[in-house]
Amino acid sequence: MFDIRLSREQIEFRDLARSFAQQEIKPRAMKLDLETDWEKRVPWDLLKEGSRLGFRTFVLQEEHGGAGMADHITSCLVAEELAAGELGTAYYFMLTARRARDWFELRMTPEQRACFLPKFVSDDLYFTTVAIHEPETDFGFDYFTETPLGVKLRTQAVEQPDGSWLINGTKAYQTVGYLAKLIVLRAQTPDGRVQSFLVEGDTPGLARRPLSKFGRRVGDNAAEMVFDNVRLPPGRILPPSPKGRTDMGTHPTIAALTLGLGRAAYEETFKYVQERVSGGKPLIQHQAVGLAIADMATNLQAARRLIWTAAWVKDHPEAVADGSVENLPYEHMATAFTGTAVQRITEQALELFGGAGVIQGMPIEKYVRDAHVQKHVSFPYPTRFKLTEALAGYQRKVPPFHGGD
Repeated sequence: MFDIRLSREQIEFRDLARSFAQQEIKPRAMKLDLETDWEKRVPWDLLKEGSRLGFRTFVLQEEHGGAGMADHITSCLVAEELAAGELGTAYYFMLTARRARDWFELRMTPEQRACFLPKFVSDDLYFTTVAIHEPETDFGFDYFTETPLGVKLRTQAVEQPDGSWLINGTKAYQTVGYLAKLIVLRAQTPDGRVQSFLVEGDTPGLARRPLSKFGRRVGDNAAEMVFDNVRLPPGRILPPSPKGRTDMGTHPTIAALTLGLGRAAYEETFKYVQERVSGGKPLIQHQAVGLAIADMATNLQAARRLIWTAAWVKDHPEAVADGSVENLPYEHMATAFTGTAVQRITEQALELFGGAGVIQGMPIEKYVRDAHVQKHVSFPYPTRFKLTEALAGYQRKVPPFHGGD
């Protein structure tokens, strides 16, 4: 269906991400995860070093300070490698990188770009987030029911006589929300519309409280973002993406992050079963163990192929338009399959490690916790409903089959 051969530039950047992840991120992962003080879990020096290597800015065009690698395949390659080092650390880079392309190059006005882009490029700790989820309305994020049509956000933005905006409300559960220096806030305006506002992290009236989770503990989430009479100057409404050109790419990227976690669990387990001896021979030589390892490897490869398909289709929408590729929700399929597959892989790894796997400080114990967070937070039930609806809609377009056996 598509050419999966990587370019020389893609291979080199993938290898750079792999080297950084394995040599710098992974050796510190367990220590960071076990820190009880949230601030000490933030990998400040790794964030600076990774930014200097370009993992925060690589999707931007060269004239904007990036590497011009805006395709989604490259993002998935980098996401997998960084997450194989440590999932939470990878999130800082990958979500910020994909947003950079969408915000700075496709959506911002020239005035907004002139204001924010130099800050983003020059500051190694300039990360971003989107603030949409709310503790009351939980807009678009309810686990058991669909979001009702016409639901209104409680966060309000009221335009003032001088053209500025006054923001009041509370947001919750925003990834990279506590450290973000630029926030795209979704808020309701008096005319009934929901607008996107550019809010800097040090704006007076904005207060943030971090959230500590049982998994993906190194990754930053803000438990609350309180906007108390936050005043924004005129010109802070971020325009919508040009029609057909939205470039966030978060679903393939999140799926690739999850894949990196699964690969780390597989590699750690494969090493262990080769070294651990039971019944007079290495574990890998026991048939049941070999079958489990084969199952883990197969699921990783299947997930990778589905992720790459989703990324390629996102880069080549014309392939769907001309009928050469089936019109399927590949992004949701990749995220759903990978989340389930990686949770299974980490649990298989736990079984193969036996009693050693449940000891705090062992990598498998961390991978299991991280996998549960990935599956249940990154791909909640409403998205699964949308996937089901999309597939049902696709099936309705297929003419019935009236052939023989």
